[in-house]
Order: sequence, then structure tokens, then C-alpha cells
Amino acid sequence: MKHICYFIIILFQLHFLSSQSIPNYNLLKQSNGIIFDAGLNWEELTNFKPIGYKKLIDKQQIGEFSQNFIGQLGLSKSTDDFSLYGFSVFRYKKYFYAYSYPLYTNNIVNNYLDKNLRNLNIPQDDNSGIGFENSWANLQIGRGKESWGAGNDIELALSENSNPYQYFLLSSDYGKIRVRYIHGFLENIDGNVNRYINARGIEWTNHKSLIIGFSETIIYSGENRSIDIGYVNPMASHLEIELNDRLNVIGASNANAVWQMHLDYLLNKRIRLSFNYLFDEYVIDEIQKEKGKEHGKAFSIRLACTPINLSKYIIAMHSSIIHVGTPTFRHGLGTNNFVQNRKPLGWYRGSDGQEINVGLKFYNKKDIIASINYGLIQSGEENIIYRSYETYKDYIKGPFPSGKVNETIFTDASLIYWKKYLIYYTGLHWSKNIKGESKLEYTFGIRIYHTFSSKLF
Repeated sequence: MKHICYFIIILFQLHFLSSQSIPNYNLLKQSNGIIFDAGLNWEELTNFKPIGYKKLIDKQQIGEFSQNFIGQLGLSKSTDDFSLYGFSVFRYKKYFYAYSYPLYTNNIVNNYLDKNLRNLNIPQDDNSGIGFENSWANLQIGRGKESWGAGNDIELALSENSNPYQYFLLSSDYGKIRVRYIHGFLENIDGNVNRYINARGIEWTNHKSLIIGFSETIIYSGENRSIDIGYVNPMASHLEIELNDRLNVIGASNANAVWQMHLDYLLNKRIRLSFNYLFDEYVIDEIQKEKGKEHGKAFSIRLACTPINLSKYIIAMHSSIIHVGTPTFRHGLGTNNFVQNRKPLGWYRGSDGQEINVGLKFYNKKDIIASINYGLIQSGEENIIYRSYETYKDYIKGPFPSGKVNETIFTDASLIYWKKYLIYYTGLHWSKNIKGESKLEYTFGIRIYHTFSSKLF
């Protein structure tokens, strides 16, 4: 009875603050990637993801736009867990909004790697927030996760696969120019070390076939460290602030920044090229080069082709390569690494590795999405997943991936079917490692839900 009360309370307390991302099973979210690959709706495409709940309401995916309160209650059963969930969206005078996505499960909090959280019957609330949004500006405060980068599922520094964090968001849309800024708190570790995140980005789009973007992402930390005022300015940059000693902790070892270039290009209505390039550290000193020091870098590239796009269905193919260098995302101070609760903030496979992937997707433009993927993964000993809060070993060039390499080939297949009040999903995962050991995993799930809306005033 106590746990049921927790669920009811957390469902209706809209002051719980989290992100505006839509759950992965949502039809709009699942279908958008396929539609963008087909060259459609590029006026909505952006490097600054995920899609927000306000857009979900605008497209009437969860209720009528005329209603100012929309809610959903449901239960989910799969081979792995059983959960109750719900989300509610509240709008006030068109521009103000609040929403909550609580979850009560009998299994591990899926986003977390902390073994102490396994098998606990605890309510979660990682997807809700409050904010203001009009046609050109958005201000939001909450707890969630950002996903920045061109292409589908090839983000490098910030990804939806990370654990959630608390942050403030400011973004603006000036037509062809869009900007985004976040500043937030990641976590407290070792009792008194505070960790923060700060990022800013800008992109240009012609709304038809080209998006070019640049972004900077910073992790800073320190013992009992407070939010750094130097990073509050959305127009500032890490190098300018650090080199001019404008941090609240003086020195060049208390923050870690990466810089990215993003490119999305529609060659024609059937071919989409997405590319991200990231620098963590760039070696320009000749002495350091002579010592064999390497750049800290990463890149990802994805090519999507849509050979069939008919009135009733789409068939799309894609291939991608993700490469993240050995020292990338680590820092001379381990608490400045790009992780949150020991899980990567960006590419979910961490660092010191690469992935090659090819796949095929089918969407009937109504209620069915099916996909199959085949890939190869290589991961080295210095992967940030293994020693999340420890410094890099060195920046000296060496074999990539480093040390003893784990190599795995895999095949994934999935099917999602939406029906009124029901969502069916099933998946098959096969993998084989370098030792020749293979594993086959099967997942089946069903979600039963009811959506309701009301005009409160």
C-alpha cells in the first residue's frame, strides 16, 4: 500500500523537475528518425534533441491541442520487469507548461549502473519539468538529459542513453539560426565533490537540406564547489574563462571541455549524410608531438538511404561508424570525466573503442516499425566505462583500441506495434565475442494505457 501511495503522489506532483524528452516507445519519436532519413520534415530537424512534450501536444499525439491538461496511466510487462507508469502535461495560457513522467518498477532503474539500486521497488521520476516556450524562445528547469549531434543514434558527447541530471535550459530559434544553452548539476561523489555540466551550441539550417552546428560541452568539479558564475554567461567559452582565471577555482585542471562540429546534409530526397567530429584535446606543441602525444578526438558518420518511400510505407537502409579515441572524455582530474553515476554522458559504449553498424528499417506510416541491425564493436582496456572517475593513463600514441581488446559481432531485430490502448514490442539480440562465445537474448513486452485530457479553465 505504501508503494502505491508513492506512485500516486509522484504522478500528480508536477513540481518534480526532469527533462522534456519523450519515452522511447512513443510513435512520434520512433518514426521521426525514419521520416528525417527520407528527407521529410527537415524544417523540424535539429542537432539539439530530444523532441519535447510540447511538440508532442502540438502534433496531437497524446491529446487535443485545445486541452490544457493531458495525462496517461499505464502498465508495462516484459520479460525483464513489470512497471506502472504515467505522464501528465499541463499548459497554462499557451506558453507555460509542466509535465511529469513517473515510473514504478520491480526491477533495476534501467538508467543506472549502481548495483545498490538493483531489485528495489522504488518510484522514479526522470522525465518531467516546467518551462516557458513561445515561437522563438524556450526556458526550462528540470531533471533529464540532452542529446546533441547530427544523425540518429551517433551522438558523441551528450546522448539520451545517459543517466538524468538536473539542469537549466535556454534556447532560441531565430529562423535559420538556433542556439541552445544548458547549465546543471550532475552529482555529488565521495561525500563532498560536486560535479556540474555546462554546454552551449549554435546551428544554421536552410530548413530543406543542410544543418551545420558547433557546440562546446564542459564538465567541472571540485570539493564543495558551487556553481561557477563564469559559465553562467551563454556567450562565454571555456578557454576564455579558464585562461583569464575567471573560474571560482583558479587553475587549468578543474574543468574539462570538448568541442564538436555537426553536419546533416540531404544529398537528395533519398540519401542523408550525418557527421560529427569532436576534439577533447588538440596537440599543437611540437615538443609534445615529438614525445608522441596524441590528440583526444572522436568522430561519427552515418549514411542513410531510402530506396522505397510510398504512400503507405517506408523502407530505409543505413550504415554508421563511431570512433572514440583512447584518452577521449577522460581528464587529468577524474571527476571531470564525461560520466554520470558511472555511465557515459555521450556514446553509450564509452570511449577507447569503435562500432560499425548496418541496418534496415520498415515503417508503415501508421502503427508498425520493424528493424534489423548487424554490427561490430571493439573496446579497449582504457574504456571510460571501466574506470569512470579515474584519470587517463597517458596521452601517448599507442595501439587502438588499447591493451586487451574486446571484440563482438552482433545482430539486433525488433518489432513495435501500436494499437489503441496497447503497445506491443519484441526484440532479439544475438552476439558473439572474440573467444567464440555466443549469446542469444529475447525480449517481449506489452504496454496497456489510457489517455485522458481536460480543459481545467
